[in-house]
Amino acid sequence: MPSYYHFNETVFRSDVKKALKSVEQILEADRRPLLAEEVHHQYENKYELANHMTNLAIVAQMNALERLGLSPEIIRELEANKTTTLRFEASESCEFLNEQTVDVPAPYSTETVRESSTSIGSSRISSSSSTIHKVIKKVKEYHWTVKTHWEISIFSGTAVEKKIVLQSRDSSTVVITQSANAPMEKVGNHPPLDLNLTWILQQVNIETKTTSFAIDSSKARTPRRNEEVDAALQFFCSRMNQWANSVKRHFARDLQRIISNIHNPAVSPPSHPQVLSSQCSAEDLFRPILPLLEEKDEQGADGQALILDGGNDNVTPESVSTLSLPSKTLSKNQEGGQQKISTLLSGNDTIQLLNAQVKSIDTKVESLQQAFPAANVTDVFSITEAIVFLSLDHSDRLSMQYQYAMQYLEKMLEKQLTAAIGKRVTTADLEEFVRFHNAKFLSKPPKPFCHAIGRPQRFPYGVLSIEDKGDGENCTPIETLLRPVDMASPLEVPLNAATTLQLTGNTYLHGWMRHRSEQEGGSKSFQLSARARQFSSFMLVIGTMAGPNKLNPKDAIILQNKDEVLIPLLLEEIPSAKEFKNAIESLSPEQQRFAKAFRGMQLESSVFGVAVIQIKPQLEALLGLPEDSLAKEIKLTEDLMELFVEYQIPSDLLSYDDEVGSSSVSASEKVESVRQNVKAVMDVIDGTKEKQLEEALMKEEARKEAAAASAAEERAIRAIRSEGLVLGGALCVEYDECEEEEAYGGGMDMFADDCDGDWSEEAEPCELEDKVSDGISEEVSRTEGNEPDTNTETPDTPTETTRVSPKESIDFTKIPKILDATIETFDEDSTLRSTKIKTGDVWSRKRQPDLLAKPTTSTLYESDVKSESNK
Repeated sequence: MPSYYHFNETVFRSDVKKALKSVEQILEADRRPLLAEEVHHQYENKYELANHMTNLAIVAQMNALERLGLSPEIIRELEANKTTTLRFEASESCEFLNEQTVDVPAPYSTETVRESSTSIGSSRISSSSSTIHKVIKKVKEYHWTVKTHWEISIFSGTAVEKKIVLQSRDSSTVVITQSANAPMEKVGNHPPLDLNLTWILQQVNIETKTTSFAIDSSKARTPRRNEEVDAALQFFCSRMNQWANSVKRHFARDLQRIISNIHNPAVSPPSHPQVLSSQCSAEDLFRPILPLLEEKDEQGADGQALILDGGNDNVTPESVSTLSLPSKTLSKNQEGGQQKISTLLSGNDTIQLLNAQVKSIDTKVESLQQAFPAANVTDVFSITEAIVFLSLDHSDRLSMQYQYAMQYLEKMLEKQLTAAIGKRVTTADLEEFVRFHNAKFLSKPPKPFCHAIGRPQRFPYGVLSIEDKGDGENCTPIETLLRPVDMASPLEVPLNAATTLQLTGNTYLHGWMRHRSEQEGGSKSFQLSARARQFSSFMLVIGTMAGPNKLNPKDAIILQNKDEVLIPLLLEEIPSAKEFKNAIESLSPEQQRFAKAFRGMQLESSVFGVAVIQIKPQLEALLGLPEDSLAKEIKLTEDLMELFVEYQIPSDLLSYDDEVGSSSVSASEKVESVRQNVKAVMDVIDGTKEKQLEEALMKEEARKEAAAASAAEERAIRAIRSEGLVLGGALCVEYDECEEEEAYGGGMDMFADDCDGDWSEEAEPCELEDKVSDGISEEVSRTEGNEPDTNTETPDTPTETTRVSPKESIDFTKIPKILDATIETFDEDSTLRSTKIKTGDVWSRKRQPDLLAKPTTSTLYESDVKSESNK
């Protein structure tokens, strides 16, 4: 955001309060102009006030520029059809002059006291005298001649050789240092500082000496938000402000350091050096750019209301400023129409305010003439530099006041709207406003994105929703346009190069239009929330649509037994169609083709896809069981989930064997057969676990026995050492034969047994896992007759809710392109953008380990999400 959008209301109101005291002295005693917010007015008056203040700013700035030498006569000499540049140039040079030795009194002195005595008769008279000696130190001083030059010129186009010099000055001074090194470069040229004056000169009619700024309110959003005011702010608060500060910096820093920092004589001068920044400040100068209105009720002779910003006053005071305001300050769409009473200050009032500005400048200049030497002396700072610095500082403060005055208008509009509504409108309020009117005007209004997961006519297994996180506690589902879609072919989900799932079931196309305010930006966050109920389970697959019937999966997770997963959604806006078109206009044909192809990829990949796979129906089909046969088999379902997910058991070991002639077998018998298969596999796993546990216990016992033997040996060694039984430097220890066998023999036999054929039995479970080649995912792809739910959503969608015929295949990836072309036609402000939805890398899962434990929340990082997807 540009710096001229900044608004310090406290500073602005303080400046206006101070200026109002001057206005009361300037105008008649019975006049009482007030801030615009304190005067009853119409919306059109805000446009008039914006025009009035901008024209005032132009005249006030021209008054400041006239002090730099830019007079109307010089403006007439410029070429009107070319750009006009105001340039500041400066240079310095330094030459050695001479070397001198000076006597510098030391800050201390010495005193010599002499005592004498004289005898007169029998008496003795003593006397003393003292002499004070001053200490003088010899110091070498080096004298340098420093010359400075600067000039302000103006020229048209690129004709620098035809420039008109507005002001220039050469100065020379002697700088004294106590070092033989040159205090500055021998010759130093500063780069020129240029200011493009074209905009402000275009707003001036130099023949009539009036300004002509006016806002086209038919195209403006507000009196502040329009192209004309933006151009004025760009000139005053960006270009002119930067130029003035740069030139001020040259005087206040570059030249000031010559007399303040470089000049260092051995004996300090009695007077302090002049400081431009404090002595030539324009803080006390009157600035007439004020958002003031005044209640008026005047009629013309014909009974028509008059606009009082012109020559309708009886006596017109003489203007001393460079320019004056136009006779009528109207916005362009009001010209020629019915005139309304203006609450602006009258034309005579405006002249008096501008005269007060000029008078304040003249008064300040007169005071500076008493403090600074004349321009014809050779000092670095003269009255010329003081006036230039004063004019630049005044111009800088005028730009800041204009910026604050225009931002005040915008802030006043915002406050009035807030007062009318009773609150400050946030993004949440805007969304509520849109939802309310969508429900009134749309035949099929948006609905909350919240889907119950389960079979028809059954209690749901869980809930899937996309939520606005809000404050973190009150999460509400987003509202989307909904369109049921009949798929012409099953939805394909490729798991790997060899396995592809084919999903059938209900498919929905969602369109989401997200609203946000300019102040809040994109600070809101959203999440995909999935919750499973107790003794229920389903699989969540997330990715992007890659075709009419293909979903590229990115992540997947199984939810069961009251699991709740919160997946953050990352929103990435794509430039609007008009912004894209404008951006590629100047590119080469090859770059344009690449940009269009890349944008096409972005649009096609912006369709976010979510597939929900109910696990119980898939288990029934996978195991050869009748439909709905596992609905109440809670224990069996839990065991099956554990075998398939944790142990990756092949489905052939668990499924019902459909033999020939077994059509008369009941559903309960088939379920019982699967239960026995599950029990058999569970028994094998439990047996393997017990055997591994026994072996682990045996190893632990052997380790403990070996550790005990080692400890006994160490104790014996320490005992022998304490008795001093050392022979020939070797430690001799005697063991009883039985004790040795007990300590070592049994342990060695135990470890020897571990190295025998028992290892093959221990490796059996691992070998079983290695031989598993097909998991549940591969088996699900071969099932038929089930209807898992599949959800696909896009950031935008048409409002039709008619179901597509199976014969009409719908390509989800083409919808963003269709919407993009439609938006380009109707979105004049380029405020509607397509948005890509991606999942974040860090998920949150709430899980209850068992029925008696409390739920705990854990964080799933990228590696954890990958592990869950691999299951």
